[in-house]
Amino acid sequence: MECAKVEFLKKGFQATQLKDIVTAAKVTTGAIYRHFKDKEALFFALIEDVYHYTLDFLDNAEPYDKVGIREAIERDSVEASYVQAMTYVNYMYEHLEEFQLLLKCSKGSRVENFIEEITIQYTKQNALFVKAAYEAGYAKCLPNDIEIHILTHGYITALCECILHDVPYEKAEDYVKNIIKFQHYGWYGVLGLPLK
Repeated sequence: MECAKVEFLKKGFQATQLKDIVTAAKVTTGAIYRHFKDKEALFFALIEDVYHYTLDFLDNAEPYDKVGIREAIERDSVEASYVQAMTYVNYMYEHLEEFQLLLKCSKGSRVENFIEEITIQYTKQNALFVKAAYEAGYAKCLPNDIEIHILTHGYITALCECILHDVPYEKAEDYVKNIIKFQHYGWYGVLGLPLK
């Protein structure tokens, strides 16, 4: 697995061949096939934990009632959003090589559209919030589904840029603060919510 990780990080999923991994690991091709169906299964085994962690991290969408949306808006702040974002960014840096594989080396694999996949999931959360805020009279504007998707995609991509551009962790914290401010005030502007 370690040799596979090195090969995938060096060449990417598409360019890496099983023979490269076999040679580096000093094992037979049969040894790999005893554990993994194919190259795709081996690659996925390397990123599976971070892949599922991400989907689980985003899987907390609930419909809001009027009390729930009021509470959500009252506790919403740049600071609260920053803490939530840094929880995930810290996890990315703690599992840096796995996220490099997932975000930089996965072209040609079944997870090459990972950012889009998590955007779709996170868009559902944002859409529930937006709709509830509008229906409760807090938001003055109601963006359509594609607008919510595009804005969400921009946010997810911005966080992933830390890994995509090899931003050192010590600089990532400031970068994320700026992204959160941009997103927070941007969403409030789009929705017509009073700034706080």
